[in-house]
Amino acid sequence: MSPEGDFAVDRLARPTRRATDGTAVAVVEGGRTVTYDELDDSANRVANGLRALGLKPGDRVAFVGRTCLACVELMLGAARAGVVMTMVNWRLHPREISYVLGDSSPRVIVTTVEFAASIAQLPETGSAVVLVVAGDDECESGHDWVSWRDSQSHDPTQMATADDDTVLQLYTSGTTGKPKGAMLTHRSLAACIPDTVSVWRLDPTSVVLSVLPMFHIAGAGTVLGALWSHCRLVIDNDPSANNMLAVIESEGVTNVVLASVMLQALVESPDAATSDLSSLRTVAYGAAPISAKVLQAAIDAMRCRFVQAYGLTETAGVLCVLDPDDHSFDPNGPPDIVATAVERLRSCGRARPGVELRIIDIRTGSSLPKGEAGEVQARTARIMKGYWRKPEATAEVLTSDGWFRTGDVGEFDPGGYLFLRDRLKDMIISGGENIYPAEVEDALAWHPEVAEVAVIGVPDDEWGETPRGVVVRTAGSNVSADDLIRFARERLAHYKCPTSIEFVDVLPRNATGKVLRRELREIHWAGHERQIN
Repeated sequence: MSPEGDFAVDRLARPTRRATDGTAVAVVEGGRTVTYDELDDSANRVANGLRALGLKPGDRVAFVGRTCLACVELMLGAARAGVVMTMVNWRLHPREISYVLGDSSPRVIVTTVEFAASIAQLPETGSAVVLVVAGDDECESGHDWVSWRDSQSHDPTQMATADDDTVLQLYTSGTTGKPKGAMLTHRSLAACIPDTVSVWRLDPTSVVLSVLPMFHIAGAGTVLGALWSHCRLVIDNDPSANNMLAVIESEGVTNVVLASVMLQALVESPDAATSDLSSLRTVAYGAAPISAKVLQAAIDAMRCRFVQAYGLTETAGVLCVLDPDDHSFDPNGPPDIVATAVERLRSCGRARPGVELRIIDIRTGSSLPKGEAGEVQARTARIMKGYWRKPEATAEVLTSDGWFRTGDVGEFDPGGYLFLRDRLKDMIISGGENIYPAEVEDALAWHPEVAEVAVIGVPDDEWGETPRGVVVRTAGSNVSADDLIRFARERLAHYKCPTSIEFVDVLPRNATGKVLRRELREIHWAGHERQIN
């Protein structure tokens, strides 16, 4: 087995093997603390319990619920038993959860009391053993997670695993079509997690705040990175800005990974100015575009290292990083250097070691030079094995020579920095010109009375489609559509500017904070044979 494979099995299946102090706190959840020795003991019990239930290597177990200690225990125990852990997005509609459970066919389902009743009613639950993470008298005897776990042997156990064995199955966001189960292997995680840890500069003195759900690769990666580094992991499921600020202060959090929308909420919180954030060492952000205005405000307010990470579920996490040095520059320096530095804040950085990236012409399939936009493709050991039970979908994104088609449109600048323009499916083609909504959104976001904005393509008889801005105004604002269109024309080529503005109270988002442009588009494209003219 390769060194990377050894890392994956060692650190995911047995996180305390390299721990110098087993009495160190591993997890903080509410008022409870668990040491690395105690976590190791629980993982052994879970592994032995799964094997006692008849699960074999390659079988699936599912977790439906908010991140909690039980979820971490199940992930570690499943890895020791050679069983594949499937994280289910609890924010989905019950019909969608039913689909994911039917697709993954888990032998065991672990859920929290919050979702136990709805899970029990799903036909896909079938013959699976359902264990509930609950308090006393909240579920039937014998089906309580803690009672079941504690009744198992704590003898050390470890099934033999290979580099290419699947260890985690995470489902894609499902913004289009049905969710697909990305099979992440020991090799995938071994290629990604140690590098991510080095970027975050985690060590045993770090205190990592987990606020992103573990059904998202950033959430799972945060937990894995903390355990690998022998950190203290603080689990808190309230992502509100005020709560996160309070937890950072009370727990002395040093590292946190946030979706861009969460970072924006922190900066805009009235409590940000009075909160003690001095413990912070590194803030990592990503998952969705962020305006340069919001990013600069965050840097000024939080005064720590900032790292932007770009990656996908299918790549086990990070492909590119915008380093802390790229977030810090002298605004009084030479104008050309300052302009380049400011522009690079809009990029997602450069490829990490071991990651190959290329830009491919959407029409011809040929590689494009720097400065030209096309589909971003990646080749690295971090890439998934494929989509569970979906060979055709796998073949659509994985080429025969190992390249993964991200579906993102981007280009490289002369320094090798990757600038994402948008998703292929969201690109607007107006009068034969390609328009990337994110670019238009960034321009509109600079208006002081724009709180949030999304840009979509709407049908147009003359141009095929034209950009439409969907805007959430700041409190008390009466800014008009004409005002915003004029504002955009001062900053963008005319053909890129929105031809109409719609005002809404809130933008629809998925569980990871990404704006669901598809939902905004559907109203305007109803009755059209294609979603493009």
